[in-house]
Amino acid sequence: MNKKIHDPQTSSLMDFWNSQQERLSLLSGISMTDDVVKLTADFGESEIQAFEKLMQAQKYLATLLEQASAVSAVIPSVTKGVPNPVIDNLDLSDPRTVRRFEIHNCECSDVPRGESVIPASGILLLLGKADAHTKAMAEFFTGKGMAVKQVEKNLSEEEAEALIAEIAEEGPITGMLMAANVYDDRDMNRCIYNHTMTAVYLIKHYTIYIRTRKPEWRSMILFTTFLDGRLGFTGENEHYAYGTFNGIAKTLSIEFGEQADVKLIDFEPEVIPAKMLEIIEDELRVHDNLPEIGRTIDGKRWSANGIFTDAKVAENRCPYDAEDVIVVTGGSRGVTSQCILALMEKAPCKLVILGRAAILDEHMDDEESAKVPDLREMKTLVARRFKAAGYKGSFSGIEQKAKAILAQREMLHTFRTLEETGCRVHYYSCDVNDRENLTRTMEKIHHEVGPVRGIIHGAGLLADCKIWNKDMARFRAVLDTKYMGLNNLLACVDKKQLKLVVSFSSVAGYFGNDGQMDYAAGNEFLDKFGHYFRKKYPNCKSLTINWGAWDGGMMDYIYRKTLTDKGYVLIPMEVGAGYFANEFLNGLPYGQVLISNNDKPVDATRPTNEE
Repeated sequence: MNKKIHDPQTSSLMDFWNSQQERLSLLSGISMTDDVVKLTADFGESEIQAFEKLMQAQKYLATLLEQASAVSAVIPSVTKGVPNPVIDNLDLSDPRTVRRFEIHNCECSDVPRGESVIPASGILLLLGKADAHTKAMAEFFTGKGMAVKQVEKNLSEEEAEALIAEIAEEGPITGMLMAANVYDDRDMNRCIYNHTMTAVYLIKHYTIYIRTRKPEWRSMILFTTFLDGRLGFTGENEHYAYGTFNGIAKTLSIEFGEQADVKLIDFEPEVIPAKMLEIIEDELRVHDNLPEIGRTIDGKRWSANGIFTDAKVAENRCPYDAEDVIVVTGGSRGVTSQCILALMEKAPCKLVILGRAAILDEHMDDEESAKVPDLREMKTLVARRFKAAGYKGSFSGIEQKAKAILAQREMLHTFRTLEETGCRVHYYSCDVNDRENLTRTMEKIHHEVGPVRGIIHGAGLLADCKIWNKDMARFRAVLDTKYMGLNNLLACVDKKQLKLVVSFSSVAGYFGNDGQMDYAAGNEFLDKFGHYFRKKYPNCKSLTINWGAWDGGMMDYIYRKTLTDKGYVLIPMEVGAGYFANEFLNGLPYGQVLISNNDKPVDATRPTNEE
């Protein structure tokens, strides 16, 4: 309490009140009830009436303390919260320890301005709908000596390639401006997705153009979004899906390196063109190595920052009940399955797992195959059986069969282990990117298991490659799993009845990552979605987790070794799973967290198919 107490009697009563509250807080696991909170507030509001308020509360508080002491003596495991030996015993003072950071939107301190990065000449390719803002930007850059070529419609990759070649015939392309200003209320998510892919096609073939030309000039690539001027953290804009641009911009700044100045500026939607141009001119003179920045009309600059926070559980505040149905994507194997298992051990429920793989008799272990421990020996067994059966299988066919047997074994083991926790597990084979199939599957789940009360979107794909070499079908597959997968799920449930939506995002979205533009775009969509959904549906706890690199899961051996050789700490399975469980037991208190050993970018390059 900040108010100064002048009356001596009231002051002494205040000391007594504080001591009683301290006694209550020492009984771990007993929360401050609404009654106590209100009485405390009332007590602090007055001086003359303090004695009367205390007399009303003292008897109640003494009763509560007595009850709390009794519970503490009888059920210590409840009053001491939900212990997590892995997380509770981490040495958080060790810089190499995996820790939890909350991602906050913070005002940047002012920095000196330098020379503008606007090219003095050449052609600027501007993608975006013709509106007052893009018209003003076109006039602005024309006034700076650049020729502006504006693209308003969606393009295929072939059309984007042809357009870059056509413009290059007219002169050097020294810059690109990607405006996230295309909207369609009939299907906003599809509209933003198509605009995003047009931007990606143009970026891919512009990077090819630059790498082929090897110009002396340094390109300028500018992205503009109109979320809230604070990188989407307020959650107040329905166009949050343009968070894809953030992931693209941050990854492009890494892949382009010294060949280009790449920056994303997020404006408040209400910004007038003249003010927007003032901010653009100012921002392009700032050299603080921030590839994304929020700019509000009042002139403030905003960035995303990781703030270290403890993750220990004081009491079980899990937002769902044992009878609630929680749908999980990607939970049959790997990282997500380990996270779900750690959670179900603490708080079981009705769990529905969605996965692409069907459980087939032909992939079931028999007595012989069940003894085979790894892929190498399984391939040997499959090859021997193919030969005995007179079937001439290819090397890829043998490996595919061996992987399918091992994958199904792992899935069934996951289901058995989950059921041992008291969790009721239901598995449905379904691709979340297939809207029609998912709709039918979710209808079955509703009738066979019950109405969905929570979503844990853990599915993910990787297809790492520099943007100039990236296959766009694979790009879309990676992006779709995050972007379309979650949107399709939400279209099949009653959003007002959801208690939680938790998404597996990545540090690749938060920082950008070499060779992972598709993955970064999808994960940044999840990050912005989390803030929007939490604001839109305050009764639903929405969370995105920016995971660092795991010691397992989709990570291959070469990448793991690259990171560990550079001193980066991988997330052990049991540690990451423990953090995941604690988020739920703590009541999903915040909208975006990062689990890693550092809230700074990874100083490591993921091996990619560059040449």
